[in-house]
Parts: sequence; structure tokens; C-alpha cells
Amino acid sequence: MRERALTAVLTPAVLIVAWQLSVWAGLLDFRYLPSPLDIAVSMGAQMGDGALTAAVGHTLSVMAAAAALAVVMGTAIGAALGMAPGARAWVEASIDVFRTVPAIMLIPVAVLTFGPSTQTEVVLAGYAALWPMVLNTAGAVTSVHPHQIDVARTLHLGTFATLRKIVLPAAAPVWLVGARMSAILALLVTIVVEMVITPKGLGGALVQALNALDPARMWAYAVVCGLIGILVNLGLRAAYRFLLPGHPSTSVSAPVTRASVPALRGLLPLAVLLVLWQVWGQPTSLSLPPPAQWFSALNDLFVDGSLAPAIGHTLTTYVSGLALAAVVGGSVGAAIGASQHVNRALSPTLDFLAAIPGAALVPVLVLLLGPNLASGIVAVATVVTWPIMLSTAAARRAIPPVRLDMSRTIGLSPRRRWCSIVLPSLAPGTLLGVRVASSVALIIALLTDIFGSGAGIGRLLIVSQQHFDAAAAWGLLLVVGCIGYLSNVALAAATRVFSAGIRQVASAG
Repeated sequence: MRERALTAVLTPAVLIVAWQLSVWAGLLDFRYLPSPLDIAVSMGAQMGDGALTAAVGHTLSVMAAAAALAVVMGTAIGAALGMAPGARAWVEASIDVFRTVPAIMLIPVAVLTFGPSTQTEVVLAGYAALWPMVLNTAGAVTSVHPHQIDVARTLHLGTFATLRKIVLPAAAPVWLVGARMSAILALLVTIVVEMVITPKGLGGALVQALNALDPARMWAYAVVCGLIGILVNLGLRAAYRFLLPGHPSTSVSAPVTRASVPALRGLLPLAVLLVLWQVWGQPTSLSLPPPAQWFSALNDLFVDGSLAPAIGHTLTTYVSGLALAAVVGGSVGAAIGASQHVNRALSPTLDFLAAIPGAALVPVLVLLLGPNLASGIVAVATVVTWPIMLSTAAARRAIPPVRLDMSRTIGLSPRRRWCSIVLPSLAPGTLLGVRVASSVALIIALLTDIFGSGAGIGRLLIVSQQHFDAAAAWGLLLVVGCIGYLSNVALAAATRVFSAGIRQVASAG
């Protein structure tokens, strides 16, 4: 434990010293890449005038309120779905649509409805943080052993008594993982929302520094975002270990997901909602126009030639960035997991880097690489590489050494060993990492549309907000929701097909 803590501090310290020495030696001489010393001086100045303290306080207060809202509502909804698996089958696909809609797409509608207020930030961050709680709670409740439910029936316990005394205690480990994920996601989305609608908080300070072309101040706020992400992650892990001593705190690192495609009947609630909205919606509403007006607004955007290029730009950024992250994260994760020495040296640092809110890196990368498509792809890949890398590394470490030793004993070539043993073991972890990263990748792609290239769906979204065009905002939200849902379905299907193919190759070898 002491060796791991020392490594966790020593590796970042060596990297920071190397960065500073490289700047002094002129090896890193970029206009928008200040030295660590310059960043520290700027951070001290921001602390001195109280700007940094106020920004941190605002961001943490919004994050805490959003996380609390998500935990309470997500637990109630998830428990209800878990106790009624039949009902869950009828709403699961609709939940997939809602959870794949990035909160950034709701910003124009929320601002038109509630105004650019702190309450709007809490609602948007709470919406994003809700779904991990719903999925983890529902999955945990569903996985409770039937014998425990039979005991409750034998004791004539009612539904609420069974839930309180049997189900929730058994589901507590996975529920706590969901709460941890919701808090981390609430921090990420809080920073995203601040970047778009308010000058307050760390997100607003980042955008102000970007617009002022003040790299030292921007890097200072980005570092603070990273430190907060790290501290929140460590604090939640410590709380997990305190509440469940002896239980592995990282046994579940993602929402409870399956590699199956949700049944289409699960889209029925969404379809009913849209029909009722169309029937009862007011055509004159400034924030909640009926769906027919969404399609009319999308048609106008298509006719004037702005919709198709915007969708193409965002899809290129999203898909290319996610694919690049899969290649880099899968390769590096496999290498890290294969070596115990490398794993011990780098894992703490990688855990820290993975805890940094990705939104804080977007202004930094845009300033370094320029406002273009390439910077957007690199930003997406940089942010979402970590979950893929960590998931792949964990899968590589889980391969029993005896299987590799046996393959060498029977004379398998390195290529056959990789195809027959390593790849089948890595594929589920890597694909799970890609599925977890896909939703964040879409958020980052939209952010780079806004603050980077000035193109894509994200840019059209901001234009609709500026023109108070709620119909266009809802239409664009529908487009992004379809992209997110179809991506999730495609990744689930690919996971299933690829895993089956790998198993066939392994059995044939």
C-alpha cells in the first residue's frame, strides 16, 4: 500500500519536473503551453483575488445538489424497474434513448424555460447523473437471488418491507458504485454547462481564459478541475470502503449493462409521450413546441444546406475520436496489463488521469491544436481513451498465467497465442470500455463543435439558443438522441457478434 502511494506521487512529480525542464531548455516552446511554474503562479494569483475560491465553491455546490437529486430519484426509479422486470422490458429502450442524449443538447431548451440560472445547472447535471443510478439500481435489484425473495414471501413481508430488508441491502454494493459514478458524471456535466451558459464556476472561468487567450490562467483552472475530480474520486472510494469493508471497491466500474440490443417495444413509452405532446402541445409555446414543429425546423435547416454538413462533421469527430481511443486505449491497456512492473508504475497515475473531468481539457486542446476538425478528434480521443485503457488493462491482468504457460508448453506461436487466448480475453473488457466511453465521446464532440471548429450540431444548437428557436433546439436534440441510441445499439450488437466470433476462433484454434 505504501509502495503504491509513493508511486502515485512519484510518477506525476517526475513528469512535472520533466515538463518544466523541457520548457527551460526550449524543447517545448509553444505559445499556448506554459510551464508548470507559470501555471502555479497564475493559480496563486487567482487564489489571491478570490476568483478561484468562488469558482470552486459554485461548481461543487451545483455538483453536490445534482448528485443528491440523481441519487434519490435514480434509486426510486431503478428499484421500481428492478422489482418489475416485465415493466422494465417495456421501457428499457426508451431509457436508452434518454440516457444517450447529452445534457449539453438540453441547454437551449432549459435556458429558454428556466433562464441561465443555478437551478438550470442543477437540473441539467442531475439529468445526466440520473441514468447511472437508474441502471445500476435496477440491475442490482434484478440480480438479487430468488431464494432471498422466497424467504421474504415465506415471512409474509410486504413489497416495501421486502425492498427495505432484503433487496436494498443485497443490492448495496452495485448501488454504491452507481452513486459514485453519478457524482463523477455530475461534476463533468456541471463544468460543461458552466462553459456554455454562465460565467460562474470552473467551466465559466475556463471559457473566459480561453477567450482572453490567457493560457496560464486556463491551464490553472484545468489543473484545479483535475484535482477536484481526483479528490472526489478518492473520497467516494474511501466512502465505499468504509461502508462496505472488505468488498472490492472497483469490482464494477460501469453501469450494469448487457451486450444485448433492447427490444423495440421498449420505445413505446417514448412514442406515446411524443404523440401526447403533439396532441396537447401549444404551437405558440416559446420553450415546448409540439414535435411537428421540430421536424419543420429540421426541414428548414436541411433545405438551407446547414443540417447535413453539421451532422457529418459531428459524426466524423465522434466516430473518428472514439475509434482512435479504442486503438490507443486497447493497445496501451494490453501492454500495461501484461507487465506487473509497468502496471505498478503507471496504474495510480492512469487512475488519476481518468478522474480528470474531460470537459476541462477541451479548451486546452483547442488552444494548443487550433479550432479545426483534427483538434476535435484528438480531444475526443484524449478524453475517452482512459476508460478503454483501464478496462483493457484489467481484462489483461485477469488472464490466468497458467493458460499462457500452457500455450507456450504446447508450442503455440505468439500469433496463435494472441488469437486463441489473449484476444478472446481482452475483447469483452475493451468493448465494455468503448460502450462506457461512447456517451462521453458524444459530449466532447459537441463541445468541440462549440468551442473549436465552430461547425457541427453543437454550433447549430448554440445558434438556435441565440435565436430563441426552441423548435430547432428540440429537433437537433432528437437527431443527437437518435445518434446516441443507434450508436449504443450498434456497439451492443458488435459486442455480441465479435465475442461470438472470437469464441469460434478460439475453439477452432
